[in-house]
Amino acid sequence: MKRTVLVTQTVEVEVDERKFTPEFMAEFRKYFYEFTTVEEHIEHLAQMFARGVYSEHVDFIEAYGDRKELKRLGIKVKVLDRETETEIQR
Repeated sequence: MKRTVLVTQTVEVEVDERKFTPEFMAEFRKYFYEFTTVEEHIEHLAQMFARGVYSEHVDFIEAYGDRKELKRLGIKVKVLDRETETEIQR
């Protein structure tokens, strides 16, 4: 049997948007993704956290740096609801 399952998790992301300067954004686009807004970064950080690529136990986040750099950027991520919803799609 094969099914597609929708998995939903609620994640809160906080960043210091003042740190996402035009220079930071240009440098980020040069090496990683074509993000042009802080909201794109927020979405990216949330999905990495939801997938387990980024967590409180990981010391380095690709494209953003180590914990010290995350703190400098004002990046904080947490799961608001530990319940993960699943739904089989037909």
